[in-house]
Amino acid sequence: MTTERLSLLKTTLLTAYNNTGLWGEVNPAWPLPNGCQRGSEAHLIYLTLLYTISGGRREPIALWTSARLTFETDPQLFDPHFLAYTKAADLIPRLQVHNLTQKTKSEATVWQRIGQALIMRAEGSVLKLLAAHNYQAKTLVGMLAQSKTTFPVLSGPQTGPRWLYGLANVGQQPISGLERLVVPVSPAATRALQSLSITTKTVSAMVFDPLDTLGRRGCSHRNPTQTLCPVAQVCPVAGFCQYGSHNKP
Repeated sequence: MTTERLSLLKTTLLTAYNNTGLWGEVNPAWPLPNGCQRGSEAHLIYLTLLYTISGGRREPIALWTSARLTFETDPQLFDPHFLAYTKAADLIPRLQVHNLTQKTKSEATVWQRIGQALIMRAEGSVLKLLAAHNYQAKTLVGMLAQSKTTFPVLSGPQTGPRWLYGLANVGQQPISGLERLVVPVSPAATRALQSLSITTKTVSAMVFDPLDTLGRRGCSHRNPTQTLCPVAQVCPVAGFCQYGSHNKP
């Protein structure tokens, strides 16, 4: 696929994901919990904790729906000052009220430690953490790479870049250098890339979620013996797909 065609594919996929949606799923991280202002400190902490446990295998709509309900009914769970001085075990039942966590013990532990890390490194403030690193994606990724114990999971090669892109896109923070962030693909994104005749193990953090959604909610409808995808007519990138429309853009 040529560079120009890849660029068109990227633009088409992002436009669909952020505007009209992919099979009804417009970026599920975008809607705000009631009482939360976009780009506020509370919102950025909310995003930070959620990206830490989102992973490439979680069902996004269910995850972010649970997150909003949890924030609205138990906002203390999103307060780093509370998390830093509580026990992870005490968080488990509260994080389970709206099924926010799946791996209950490990995710509660990580949740507590991320809150603690924000206190240790930035007085509980994501805005101060970003400012301390001049809102530079490369610098922030470097900080995370040197702080794997302090920022468990969030410092991972997939989670860290996705978090920074989420802060910029959903949290509307002026983080520069995002276009150079790459992440390992998820199983669902791999399925989508295979249909698009693209062979790669990493993609831009910007297109990770749209590709994952494409594979999860679109490409999953085609079984291995089918040469034409059954949902091609409603797929925004069918024209780029080997199993989609033959009317290529």
